[in-house]
Amino acid sequence: MFISDCHLGLKGVQSNKLLAFLQSNDAEKIYLVGDIVDHWCKGKKWHWTETEDLIIQNLISKANKGTKIYYIPGNHDEAFRDWCSTKIHGIEIIKQAEHTTADGRNLWVIHGDEFDLFIKNHRWLCHLGHFSVQLLMKINRPIAWIRRLLKLPNWSLATAARRAMQRNSKTFKNYVNTVTREAARLGYDGVVCGHIHKAEFQVKNGVEYWNDGDWLESCTAIAEAMDGTMEILEYSPKISTISLLRERAKQSASNQQSFEAEFSLEFDELEAKMERAAEVIV
Repeated sequence: MFISDCHLGLKGVQSNKLLAFLQSNDAEKIYLVGDIVDHWCKGKKWHWTETEDLIIQNLISKANKGTKIYYIPGNHDEAFRDWCSTKIHGIEIIKQAEHTTADGRNLWVIHGDEFDLFIKNHRWLCHLGHFSVQLLMKINRPIAWIRRLLKLPNWSLATAARRAMQRNSKTFKNYVNTVTREAARLGYDGVVCGHIHKAEFQVKNGVEYWNDGDWLESCTAIAEAMDGTMEILEYSPKISTISLLRERAKQSASNQQSFEAEFSLEFDELEAKMERAAEVIV
């Protein structure tokens, strides 16, 4: 299973849906394909609730039960790249991964920001864009509420603005071509990435291109079946289902009281190290 761009710590992300998804789905391997935590949110913009704690605890619980979990940091959680080749509560932090499907296809797993020249050359504009997304998400909340009342399909102002920018950006227009050309050069059968927040599958330059989307709005992931076939999952449960699964997650967490004190201490220490690393990077 492949998940990316959860942006935990950013207010307005679909953390309740992500928790419900993780609570109701298991896998032999889980790849966290970057931007799981959004460390670009600082100070008062940092939004961390019980739900985010439950998500982390759910992943650690899966790892303790034998699920292999690989964390590939992205540009929003790049401070974790200093921790590559280490494990935290059974979750292995790595720069990139190679995944072999059940039917023998060799896939390259990366976040994808490596091929975003805009981020490499205009970091300050990226931070400005990040602030703009937060503002648009805030403006969109009453719009989303009205659309739900009218039983209209989901629509996001932030997503619409992002898509418009991507359509007019040479970097994003060439993104799939650039990523797949490099995957082909390296001899892979396909590539799985995130970063651009657009769940998609296509074959380009002779290799498979999979993007697992995001958990800001689209709530998508990629899953591999026992026979090696893969599909993009769009998770849209009922509110009652989300509430039920959240209660189950809380119950599971309450059975791990001895773990919580230890985890809280280690996470605080990790946060402090991330902040120091982020200050150096910025």
